[in-house]
Amino acid sequence: YESQLQMIQMIGPSDNEYIYIDFREFEYDLKWEFPRENLEFGQVLGSGAFGKVVNATAYGISNAGDSVQVAVKMLKEKPDTSEKDALMSELKMMTHIGSHENIVNLLGACTVSGNSWKGQFIKQKGKAYLVKGTHLKYGVNTTVCREDEFEITQSRQSMNVPSGSNEIVLCSEEVFEYENTLSFILHLSKRCKKKDVLCDVVLGRSIQMDEEEDFNVLTFEDLLCFSYQVAKGMEFLESKSCIHRDLAARNILVTHGKVVKICDFGLARDVVNDSNYIVRGNARLPVKWMAPESLFEMTYTMKSDVWSYGILLWEIFSLGVNPYPGIQVDRNFYKLIQSGFKMDRPYYATKDVYQLMLLCWALDSRKRPTFSWLVSSLASQLAEA
Repeated sequence: YESQLQMIQMIGPSDNEYIYIDFREFEYDLKWEFPRENLEFGQVLGSGAFGKVVNATAYGISNAGDSVQVAVKMLKEKPDTSEKDALMSELKMMTHIGSHENIVNLLGACTVSGNSWKGQFIKQKGKAYLVKGTHLKYGVNTTVCREDEFEITQSRQSMNVPSGSNEIVLCSEEVFEYENTLSFILHLSKRCKKKDVLCDVVLGRSIQMDEEEDFNVLTFEDLLCFSYQVAKGMEFLESKSCIHRDLAARNILVTHGKVVKICDFGLARDVVNDSNYIVRGNARLPVKWMAPESLFEMTYTMKSDVWSYGILLWEIFSLGVNPYPGIQVDRNFYKLIQSGFKMDRPYYATKDVYQLMLLCWALDSRKRPTFSWLVSSLASQLAEA
């Protein structure tokens, strides 16, 4: 296991002259420590080859002393030393990054043994981290959507945990009660096909709708706002010399008020059974989202994140269509990317939005914009929308 999110240090003038900062030797600041016995676990929200994300209630983690619904990231049972070190390094890195409205933020961690547990808990022999946050609007990976009524149900899973566990627990800022941007948009798209309202709304035509329906319809301004918020979050990470390496709609979460937050829950994603991750060499990679230098040279920089952001824009303005539709990932696909092939303008994108995508997809990474520039451009487009 290795966190996709990494902090880098430049060692030369070129984009590819950098090293990953090794947080294994960094001290862990105990101010982030949270009493293990104050956590009560609920359902599993997602699981993968290396670990899982679990819903939990954290008692007294907020300044007000109230209970807060959080997400807990943890390794599988009996992780090896390298996996433990990787999650501990991720914890230390998150404490150095700081918080931002458009990032899923770290709240605290349990790294020492606890006392007796109360209520329902999860047995775990690994590290985990806790992240606090708001509720998402549309379903977790286990969500079942009934298209006839569009009711959302949860597949819940709870387990019991013995007392005095030695695992590390990281706590994060969101209860992932609902799903991510990609599923959010797909859900709305499917629903609106029945009512034939989405195209009208996205194209800016005036439509009357009741209050309850209002949140379930995306406007063009919503799509721009999603794009702007992701750019703001990435601008923040860029300012911290952080690269994401897996920027995609599946890693962007939508909270109440249509606030979006960037996350990295690759640890809890089943990449073996996720068709977005293609075997390349000895790894499974999100090939369709990767910049050419990442695909062919295994070089990841802030500018390769910009390329991925362009693919994310295409996802948003196509309402969740998988990138490069109808094109299989094979030898010809790689030749297409090397030759400078670019996807056509998605249906809901304006010429200005599509121009941003094209800039992000410059083969020469030095010609791609910065996230700060993208924030400025999208702010101008939002003002005009």
